[in-house]
Amino acid sequence: MTQRFLTGALLICFAAILPASAQSPNATPMAGWACRMLNLTEAQSMDFNIHVPVRAEPTETSPPVGFASATIAVRTPLKSVNGFVEAMFPTGRPVWIAADMIKPWHAAANPSATCVPVMKANGKPGFTYPQ
Repeated sequence: MTQRFLTGALLICFAAILPASAQSPNATPMAGWACRMLNLTEAQSMDFNIHVPVRAEPTETSPPVGFASATIAVRTPLKSVNGFVEAMFPTGRPVWIAADMIKPWHAAANPSATCVPVMKANGKPGFTYPQ
């Protein structure tokens, strides 16, 4: 699980520097979804021992079904239940993440960049980063 999490996080980091046209030319923006990022310090985001769980249900007692990547698609307007926000796992499965673990998406290296959740031609969700 950790290997997949790290690979996904690295792919997301590399995708952020590509022009939108090079990322997913056959992707359709997903209405009702927005990008957020993990609410971690720079040191925390570089610590491979820190994982933010996503859960099947919006409760602390619900078992984790995986870990959040650096960029997360969340339902908009935000759907908040018991301090959790509905999000979409990379498989397309709905999951829940603690609301205090996310913040608005931004790219520190490129303040004009934006993030758009998309559905790729293969039926999997992803992101584009138009300038």
